[in-house]
Amino acid sequence: NFTNLADLSALALPGPFRDDGLPAGITLIAPAWQDRALADFGLRWQQRMALSPGATGQPPCALHAPLPLSADHVRVAVVGAHLTGMPLNFQLTTRNAVWVEETRTASNYRLFALLDGPIKKPGLLRGDSGAAIVVELWDIPLARFGEFVAEIPAPLGIGSLTLADGRVVKGFICEPAALTQALEITEFGGWRSWLASQGSK
Repeated sequence: NFTNLADLSALALPGPFRDDGLPAGITLIAPAWQDRALADFGLRWQQRMALSPGATGQPPCALHAPLPLSADHVRVAVVGAHLTGMPLNFQLTTRNAVWVEETRTASNYRLFALLDGPIKKPGLLRGDSGAAIVVELWDIPLARFGEFVAEIPAPLGIGSLTLADGRVVKGFICEPAALTQALEITEFGGWRSWLASQGSK
């Protein structure tokens, strides 16, 4: 119960039996209000470990479906300066947004480097052709989503993005007119890869 007293969240998970035959487990600990992220990780842990239920010797339990989307959050795909460790990621973390996963868009997106402004940013454009672009998914509390969107400067905005697995989420898009003077970097497959090619982080 120390996690409650310390304003943390926690989830206990079964682990494989020890070499001496005794049971073992792990406890995941996270900041307050990260229960959903822990539960999602817990589901993936159990699927990956495929452990028998206790000492029964029975086959692993049936795989669980992913957690349904939270009605209290908006899932947003970020592609550039809001990625983990990037200059604008604080706009997510200070609003208690929760990292969900890294994934890719569908294969008909083009990625551009916008050359104006003090912070390097990408522009994402859906078209008839392109490539699958690396994105991160974050769940932003619904009550904080509006103020997050209000901070996004033109020519960027929030629209609907289609992911490689067919899911549709909110995400960063760019006005096509702003891309006529931008550098196309689709071939790199993601913002981090392009920055690495420039010797930047």
